[in-house]
Amino acid sequence: MTKTLGITPLLMVVTITILKKIPALLHSSVSRSQPLGGKTRLFSSTVKIVESQWRNHPEIKRSIKFPTWIVPSKNCQAILQSDILKSYLGHLDHVQPRLRLVQPHNKTHQLILRNYKNEAFSEEALNLLKSLDVQLDGPTFQLDLDSTNWTVPYILQQILPPEVHPPPTSYEQIGHVAHLNLKTIHKTYGQIIGEVILNSVPNIETVVNKVGEVSGEFRTYDMQLLAGKNTTKVNLQENGVKLEFDVKDVYWCSRLSGEREHMLTHVFKKGQVIVDPFCGVGAQLLQAASKLECHIIANDWNPNAVAACRANVALNCLQDSFEQISCLDAFDFLIDVGLSDRPLPDHVIMNFPLASPQFLSALRWWSVPGKSRNAPIFHVYTFARDDDQGRSVEDAAIDLVADNLLPLGGAVEKTTKRRGELELLGCKVEARLIRDVAPGKVVVCVSFRVTRKLIKQIQGDFS
Repeated sequence: MTKTLGITPLLMVVTITILKKIPALLHSSVSRSQPLGGKTRLFSSTVKIVESQWRNHPEIKRSIKFPTWIVPSKNCQAILQSDILKSYLGHLDHVQPRLRLVQPHNKTHQLILRNYKNEAFSEEALNLLKSLDVQLDGPTFQLDLDSTNWTVPYILQQILPPEVHPPPTSYEQIGHVAHLNLKTIHKTYGQIIGEVILNSVPNIETVVNKVGEVSGEFRTYDMQLLAGKNTTKVNLQENGVKLEFDVKDVYWCSRLSGEREHMLTHVFKKGQVIVDPFCGVGAQLLQAASKLECHIIANDWNPNAVAACRANVALNCLQDSFEQISCLDAFDFLIDVGLSDRPLPDHVIMNFPLASPQFLSALRWWSVPGKSRNAPIFHVYTFARDDDQGRSVEDAAIDLVADNLLPLGGAVEKTTKRRGELELLGCKVEARLIRDVAPGKVVVCVSFRVTRKLIKQIQGDFS
């Protein structure tokens, strides 16, 4: 008879039973270890769970009992607005929507939830409560909470193991899609993070994680489905304009909505002509056409973006405002703009921070505008950093633009702080910080006028 390391028949039966359940346990076991703070966490770093179990975590599915005051309905606002009573009111962090302090009681009175820690009242507080005819010993109010009541960061703080804290707290919402950029330590838990977002955020139906960097000629990136529907074609509205596009096929950044609003409010004027060689799905241009009746000449190198832009123009009934939507190389497109029989535009938007300054050399082929012709304002978005040469981020961005407008040729030493050169040509240079994209790395918008003097200088005419 073969010996099994001294295991008794009864123990063997138990062992076999457990082994049969291992596949299920690997997916559904709950680790009841007590980490820092004495709180039970849902799983350790080596055990994964099915989506249903995190909802039953004791810090998520729980009931809290609040003591209450019985308050005449007419006096509720006085209590809620009182600085004296503020610390005695019910309070609960990390819940959504915010805790409702007033609950119905009867026709004449309401319940106001008190701090469940039951702090002793000061004499000043007691006198105020008495003056407002408050009954201090109201019935206990039980608040039942589940996974839909807590914020995403709170839930993740409870269920993810301590070694991956802090949990991810930010994502970009694009229509029904939540787009994350998970750190390496969080990728193992990507599925459960996706399920929490799907459960807790209204209108989210798909959760994806960015894989790799924005790259390629069309500025797109690969993505991994974490939770929800496998569809990335979205419908959304921004500033009254309807947009439809597929997130996986085009570049989109919700964080630029504020910048688009700034251009609409502070830069563009009614009826102006706007050119955009990197138009994407057309959000900025559609808003300018819709709100300010601007005339648009649009272009993008990505055929998917151009198709979406055209569809969005039709969706918003703005066909009459768009003179052109082309799918050309931005360099060729800009040359065509400068050689066209049409009047020069009022604004040229170049929101492609990775490389937009490089396309400024297309101005070399522009016709020198007549003295009466418009001097277009270029808005060039670029990445920039401050440096050890004493330049600010703004100065570094302006130098990058100047270097592409007026190359230094065979200069022995690189010239910096070239704003003055552009000012002498009447360019009226301005630089605005748009947003941080990495430590020390900022997107800057450099705006300048394309004057007769600038074009002539670019073309080597120094007369």
